Amino acid sequence: MSSSALFLSASEAAGRLGVSVKALRLYEQRGMIRPLRTEAGWRVYGPEEMAKLSEIVTLRGLGLSLVQIAPLLNANSDCLETALAAHQAVLDERLVKLADM
Repeated sequence: MSSSALFLSASEAAGRLGVSVKALRLYEQRGMIRPLRTEAGWRVYGPEEMAKLSEIVTLRGLGLSLVQIAPLLNANSDCLETALAAHQAVLDERLVKLADM
């Protein structure tokens, strides 16, 4: 397996993550991800970038906004756990309200 097989183009990365290439560019514009570049200037995503993108996509799937996610990406795991616990509390509260309807 060549080392180039570890790096994905923007369209390949987007496809694996289930997002658009436009979303990847947005994450880059907001400083959430910094893809590597080929000599020709094309964006490529290696294992580290894909791991961070997976976190972003997962947190978006939980309903967090990009504004909420950005500080969590560079924070330690305690901050992420705290944020997720707070999010869980909000969801639990919504569930209780829905059950009361």
